[in-house]
Amino acid sequence: MTNTRLRTILAVLLATAMIAAVSSLIGCTTDGDGDGEKTTETIKVGVHTSLTGGLADYGFAAQEGIKLAGDDLTGFEAGDKKYEIELVIKDDKGEPAESPIVAQQLIDEGVVAVIGALTSGNTNSAQPIYAEAGIPMISGSATRADLVPRENFFRTCVGDNIQGKALADWCVELGFEKVAIMDDRGDYAVGLADVVEGHLTDAGVEVLREAGQEGDTDFSAQVAKIQAFAPDAVMFTGYHREAGLLYKQCREAGMADVQFMGGDGIKSDEIADEAGGAANVEGVLATIGGIPQDSMAGWEDFKTAYMEATDKEPGPYAETNHDALVAIVEAIKKGESADPADILKNLSDVEVNGVIGTFGFDANGEFEAMGGSAGLATIVRYKIENGAWVSAD
Repeated sequence: MTNTRLRTILAVLLATAMIAAVSSLIGCTTDGDGDGEKTTETIKVGVHTSLTGGLADYGFAAQEGIKLAGDDLTGFEAGDKKYEIELVIKDDKGEPAESPIVAQQLIDEGVVAVIGALTSGNTNSAQPIYAEAGIPMISGSATRADLVPRENFFRTCVGDNIQGKALADWCVELGFEKVAIMDDRGDYAVGLADVVEGHLTDAGVEVLREAGQEGDTDFSAQVAKIQAFAPDAVMFTGYHREAGLLYKQCREAGMADVQFMGGDGIKSDEIADEAGGAANVEGVLATIGGIPQDSMAGWEDFKTAYMEATDKEPGPYAETNHDALVAIVEAIKKGESADPADILKNLSDVEVNGVIGTFGFDANGEFEAMGGSAGLATIVRYKIENGAWVSAD
């Protein structure tokens, strides 16, 4: 072999070795004082929400809350790794039939955990798919009582077993003897209505139960039955679009003195427009789970950051969705692993310091207050006054 040929072979081998060495270092960084290397790993976290359809305002708030958490938390360290967070955001259009499709898309993209879904119905249809894939999911807004316990599901919001009783108690406190309850046949609305009806019946309140359909615009048949019942209050347990239309049609039918009410699904700034004007929803009452926002441990900083990012006030459940990502990061830190199975195991034993306070999860996946945040699991009352939602407490 000639010296020239030998030098050529050696050069090729050296180049190959250098390429392999460089390739092996991609994604690695050296942090601190040089005593050791931390491998940088990018993890994908799914955001399963509803950005179009009738609940786009809720979905936007959830998305933006999560994005703020992602900006703050990306680059966190756990064990010998540094983790960059990539949010994979998908829109299920607020449709339970679309939710399993979104779930499979997120699984196929390799997410290690999912925040969502936004609604109880969409959570219910997607949860088995995530469970089969071993992907933990945390919802900041799916409140239906029977969503827990489930093997891979957690939530940072209050369940309707608590909210439903609170709504019934409020009716009793106000002295209502007859209450008309209407749902939209969806998982959330039916579940909440069932709880309210049970507690009202136990308290001796006469109840008329009616049902519409999400997406309907004409409730004349239900309004006629409600008017004949002559209730003290009309409670709609679905979402704000249909609630606004129902209240408008009740007003037009002459029910000016009836109290209109609902759960967290109606607490939207859009309800006045949907009801044909602020006058049709003046005095409407609503509940939502958790302590008042301005009493939350990190509310002021969160509100400032949210408004800087969006030019809007934080919408319902922006903070609980934010804290869902904080909980996922805490689980990764605790187990020093971003493997979905490890995240799932460690979510059951985390202490989260978030916007809403210090909390963890109980054995059923419900969040529980810690460290002086005893008010976290309360139900807050709101009313519309002069066209704006204000505290009713």
